Amino acid sequence: MTKVGIVSCFNVTEEHGCVMIGCLAHARGKKTFFESHEGEVVLQGVITCHGCPTAVGSARILKRVKMLTDYGIDALHFSSCMVQLCPFLDEFETDVRAEFPELTIVRGTHPYLDEEAFKRGVSELNAQRVRPPQNINDVVFKRIEFPEKE
Repeated sequence: MTKVGIVSCFNVTEEHGCVMIGCLAHARGKKTFFESHEGEVVLQGVITCHGCPTAVGSARILKRVKMLTDYGIDALHFSSCMVQLCPFLDEFETDVRAEFPELTIVRGTHPYLDEEAFKRGVSELNAQRVRPPQNINDVVFKRIEFPEKE
């Protein structure tokens, strides 16, 4: 059995309403990024990164990862949205590895069928130039609308 925690992107989950269906389905089914874990995958918890860092850098994410380690996680997955979008991911991963060397760190929870379309869709969600409110499901289900001129 492998106890797993997931760190998701605050902006994608909290601002854009992602319900993490892909992340959770792949964890439950032990698919793609979860395949290499030994035995059954048990999801212990999901946290968000708590927003893009300011002067505190990784301190906020380390505090939240500590909360997951209190429940005995063996592995920590950075969600696929973080892998795709987070400019701080390298720093976060370095700091988590230094603070929690016993954890297996995995970048990703599920594949995207079209990475560039995902990035473009999230960019539109951030700007909401067409017809607010659109949300992350509009990106996932490929129904997001873009302005006529970009």
